[in-house]
Amino acid sequence: MMENFLKTDYEHMLDEGNYNVLPIGDYEVIIKDVNRRKAATGNEGIQFQIEVRKDIPEESSLVNSSGRFGGRSFFTTVWNSDRNPDYRFTSLNAIAIACGAADNHIFTDFDDFKKQIVKKPVQVHLTHDVSTFQGEDRVQETVAPWDWEPTNFVI
Repeated sequence: MMENFLKTDYEHMLDEGNYNVLPIGDYEVIIKDVNRRKAATGNEGIQFQIEVRKDIPEESSLVNSSGRFGGRSFFTTVWNSDRNPDYRFTSLNAIAIACGAADNHIFTDFDDFKKQIVKKPVQVHLTHDVSTFQGEDRVQETVAPWDWEPTNFVI
């Protein structure tokens, strides 16, 4: 007998607009993945896949975590900048510190950095950025380097 792969169910459709950008605010999140990225323009950066935590107590002041947005993922990228080469260092330093890296810790390479921060909980302040792609303005989630903090809810 063949197993069913999927049975459609009209009563359990995703809410319309469920994948709109997340509202601006503070979120407790998990860093799910980190990868190098290259834009069509040739700019290189490091992209973070972030997931809003589902395990935060309901009475928390972080109304955006758990509940309604728990489990939602978004991406934010730290881009290299020829105009400000310290920007990448400053950003990655802030992220490493939020993840609990010790003072003066040396990451030997990108893979070492990735290994140390993936699956780490942090708190972020999410904002919106508007970018134009193929003539169309798009609003997307972003986290500034100064908006990464250690978690308030240790796993």
